Amino acid sequence: MDIIRKAVFLGLGAISLTKDKADEIVDDLIKRGEVASAERFKTVDRLLKEADRQEKELQRKIDSTVHKAVAELGLATRKDLEEILETLKKIQAEVSSSAKTDAG
Repeated sequence: MDIIRKAVFLGLGAISLTKDKADEIVDDLIKRGEVASAERFKTVDRLLKEADRQEKELQRKIDSTVHKAVAELGLATRKDLEEILETLKKIQAEVSSSAKTDAG
C-alpha cells in the first residue's frame, strides 16, 4: 500500500486531516523508519493532497447518493421549486395585468 494512503488510514481520515495532524502522522512514520526525515515536507504535502482528494471523492459519492435518493423518492429538487416559483410569478403578473385591464 502506498505510504501516503497508509498514513491517511493511520490518521483520522480525510475529513478531519489538518496540517498539524499530517505533521504528526509523518513524524510518526519517520520515527518508525517508513519515511526519511529529508522527505518530511514533501510527504506532508502529498498526505494533505491525498486527504483532499479522498475528501472530494467522498463528497462526490455523498452527493450522488443523495441525488439518487431524492429522485427515487420523487421529492422536488431546488431546481424544481425555483421553476414552480417562476411559473407562479408569471401567473401572478398575468392576473395582476388582467385585473388592471378589466378595471380600466
